[in-house]
Amino acid sequence: MSDAYVVQVGGQTAGIVVRDASAETFSFFAAAHRFNALEGQQFAEPYAAERAARQLITRRESVPKPDPHQAF
Repeated sequence: MSDAYVVQVGGQTAGIVVRDASAETFSFFAAAHRFNALEGQQFAEPYAAERAARQLITRRESVPKPDPHQAF
């Protein structure tokens, strides 16, 4: 098994996961700003990091954008 994997979401590199010295978890390192929320998180397997990156994108796309014409 490899010690590092590239995580891609929708054709974009989200980051990499690197096996920790304990060999029990993988740490995520973001390659794009939109994935910074995952920076430093640990995952049991590389696919779990990919799922988290996909969920992060899905959540951000589902959040309604504020209307610049709406009064506060």
